[in-house]
Formats: sequence, structure tokens, C-alpha cells
Amino acid sequence: MSPAERLAAFKRCQTAEEYFAVLDVPYDPRVVRVNRLHILRHFAEQLVELHLERSEPQRPEEILDRYRAALARSHDAFVGATALDHRLFKVLKDRAPRAFVETGAIAVERPGGGR
Repeated sequence: MSPAERLAAFKRCQTAEEYFAVLDVPYDPRVVRVNRLHILRHFAEQLVELHLERSEPQRPEEILDRYRAALARSHDAFVGATALDHRLFKVLKDRAPRAFVETGAIAVERPGGGR
């Protein structure tokens, strides 16, 4: 498949596995199964950044190389981390960790200086 044909196939992809296949990026099916939407969201954000960085036209080979690297980074971001670590979706961003204090670390002082 020529780079132009591969780029056209990329534009028709609908699943994470199709993106990995078209871009020829190795992946761990267990990581994709658990983090599919998060990987795709991360990848989409990377593509936006790539397109903002480059205003001049590029050859299909260059575009595919950049897409391939972005997809590999997106997959690797979830190999040792969880969706909660990245918080890419609003529902997870709203569930930001709150300060936690163990009850044993709380000291209550009574009037008169006693505990």
C-alpha cells in the first residue's frame, strides 16, 4: 500500500485496532481493551498539536511517520498508568483527588492544654 493509500485508509479508520493496523504500530491488546477510549482521546489531542505545529504541506510519508509516533506515545502513556492518572475526560477531571488526612494524624486539643 502506498503512503497516499495508507493515509486515505487512516481517514477511514473507526476503531483503535484499525488505527494500529493502518499505522503499523505494535500494541498490547490488554492495554487497548482497558484504555481504548483514553488512548484514542490522547491520540486525538496529539494530532491536534501536530497540525497546529505544521502549517506547510507535508508528504504523506511524513504525515504517517508523525501519526505513527503519536499513536505509539498514546499507547505507551497507558502501559504503566491508568485513566485516572491522565484524566483526559471531563468526568475524570471533575473527580480530582482531594486532600486526605488519616484520622490518626489528627490531634484534638482540649481547653487547658490537655489532649
